[in-house]
Amino acid sequence: MGLLRKSAKQLFKSILFCGLYFPFIATAAINIPHINSQIKIDGDLSDPVWQQAQHFDVNIVNVPYENTPSPVKTDAYIYEDGEYLYVAFNAQDPDVDKLQSFLKDRDTTFSDDIVGIKLDTFNDHRLAYQFFVNPSGVQNDSIGNEMTRQDNNAWDALWQSSAIITDKGYQVEFAIPFSQLNYEKSQDIKTWSIEFIRIYPRDNLLRISNIPIDRDNSCWTCQMLEIQGFQNAKAKENILITPSVVASNQQTRDVYNNNDDDWDSENDVDLGVSLRWGITPDILLNATINPDFSTVEADAGVLTVNTTDAIFFDEKRPFFLDNAEYFSTPFNLIYTRNIADPDYGSKLTGKVDKHSFGFFMTKDSETNIIAPDSLYSRRFNLDDESYSGALRYRYDVNNDLSFGFVSTLRSADDYQNLVTGLDSKYKFSASNSIVVQVLSSESEYPELTGVTDTQDISDTALNIEIEHDSENWFMDVEYQDIGRDFRADLGYMPRVDYNEISSTIKRKFYSENSLWTKADLGVHVAQRENDAGEQISKKMIIKSGIEGPWQSNTNLNFISQEKVGLRYDDNDNAIDGNTTSFELNSVEFYTQAKPLKNIYFNLYALVGDNIDYANDRLGDSVQISPRLIWNMNRHLELNFNYSFAQLDVDNDYVYRQKISDLRLTYAFNVNSFIRFTAVYYQTERNAENNPELILFSEENNSLGGEILYSYKLNPQTVFFLGYSENAIENDLLNELKSDERTAFLKLSYAFH
Repeated sequence: MGLLRKSAKQLFKSILFCGLYFPFIATAAINIPHINSQIKIDGDLSDPVWQQAQHFDVNIVNVPYENTPSPVKTDAYIYEDGEYLYVAFNAQDPDVDKLQSFLKDRDTTFSDDIVGIKLDTFNDHRLAYQFFVNPSGVQNDSIGNEMTRQDNNAWDALWQSSAIITDKGYQVEFAIPFSQLNYEKSQDIKTWSIEFIRIYPRDNLLRISNIPIDRDNSCWTCQMLEIQGFQNAKAKENILITPSVVASNQQTRDVYNNNDDDWDSENDVDLGVSLRWGITPDILLNATINPDFSTVEADAGVLTVNTTDAIFFDEKRPFFLDNAEYFSTPFNLIYTRNIADPDYGSKLTGKVDKHSFGFFMTKDSETNIIAPDSLYSRRFNLDDESYSGALRYRYDVNNDLSFGFVSTLRSADDYQNLVTGLDSKYKFSASNSIVVQVLSSESEYPELTGVTDTQDISDTALNIEIEHDSENWFMDVEYQDIGRDFRADLGYMPRVDYNEISSTIKRKFYSENSLWTKADLGVHVAQRENDAGEQISKKMIIKSGIEGPWQSNTNLNFISQEKVGLRYDDNDNAIDGNTTSFELNSVEFYTQAKPLKNIYFNLYALVGDNIDYANDRLGDSVQISPRLIWNMNRHLELNFNYSFAQLDVDNDYVYRQKISDLRLTYAFNVNSFIRFTAVYYQTERNAENNPELILFSEENNSLGGEILYSYKLNPQTVFFLGYSENAIENDLLNELKSDERTAFLKLSYAFH
């Protein structure tokens, strides 16, 4: 009875609290006014139109605390004029000197003080546009995908914003063109859903909202406030044409030649054009001819020694990022970094009523493929042009149940890979969901590729995942079965020929009156076998985590596993009798914190047993990766990432690899910056402790440097000017010698 009285008392307090602090919450949607009054976006909220706009109080802290009153006052305003959605924030602060606001490139200030909105224009709890601005006026935009629980921060929209810092806090205005949004095509009153958010980073990072969040409902997009109106919404500027020119001069030389002063030079000028056409508000066409698909900036340094899988790199190219969420599935079937250098491409995406679809096709001047196996994967290249395409369709029965179809195709001379499949997601309660996907593939490979013993192959893949995610518990059970001859060459699926069952259970704890705010303790178990029933690995991880002062987050994991090495005979797919099984125990540690408003650091460490794959034996391994981001002032940022990995056997090292990645950026304003990048790889292998390897060089070092000036009027109107140089050093060279250098220029302008 005491427990019952306590629960009833807590329920009464919760109801009373909601009544006092959340009086605006109601079941009816709130009308957003239509006002024919365009304003100058300058951060000044003295324009009379804001007095006519719909007002919202942003006063509820739902992270890390559970719907407590906000310590700072924030007012949000919104209206539309048929062409733009206008939003403003007045974010007050008792100590303006503590504002965390720096001038940086767009999409890099999510950890600053920021204000913004989440917007679900179909109100179907699938995707949410996210627009945020920091007090310096830097834009951050992304798309949250409720189906995959991931945010696409690389997506960029064309919108206006401005911010000013006052003696009482800061003010932000922004205008989002309806042409940048997908929404239902009609002149009827539309129901969307929205959330106004302020991120307030001090000792703890507070997420402040206009709505309370139920922690027992894992779908936060489902809890956003419904708003109505927008019957006059129209996309006036629905055609965007972006011509571009890319010019480069690349020089290379043979550093092992006595006449190494002779540089071979090649000049290249490419003209291209891209089209973005909003055929209707809910259907978008993208097309490109001879696009510049260069990523401009170097990828971050990644440890490559003693790895068994092809390295994964994030997509950065605008053509593939626009509406990329329409192609998402439980398996990663569309990994567009496999498409290297297209001559042209087209893409059609949209959502009509309960039907969403996406289709793209590109012609690539080369064919890069990840060849998978049950124990490793590697990349190879077919010296042929190829076509790559994907088709995705999803039918939403209601907000809780969806069915989907997907197909991908890659084709060249004597080569083809076709994948087709069905998937479904059912959210059968606020905390529980199930996801299922089944796939089949048919492939034809040319001879002598080393992909498989059989040139014409086909197989299937299956994924089933049941998840419970509530306030206090997270539980997950997943089963995957991928056949030996299954191939998804457009995707990133580096392992085949396995079936795995895994499960995670985690208990969550919260505190509002201690140094720590959230903690969790759990266990993850997994067992993987090949199709013949031979064990590949068995794993158990005891997980723990805690969040606390300095915006800190610390995780400590104890890992125990049985795992096989590589095959003795790679022509034999068997595991039993053809591999060595190892028992591995290790400790994994990660921590991040922001002790000062201008300093962020993190540290990753993995210490314990590891397999020396090249020599098929057990070793002692250590991997340490610290990172420091130091905003020296409002304009200047130092970002340094260091990685170290070493493997020892018989009290002597087998290999060491060190990566130093330094990026120094000076931002002149929100539109332009100059950045210096240096990535230094140092790899040492011990010839005396590598009996299975023929080492031509025990030491291999490389240094890549780049200086880049960037000016972005918007994500499509850009000017890049840069110079990069690469140097190598090994046992045959007694010093770093430059073997490649490139000067490049890119200019593009968006006409709309």
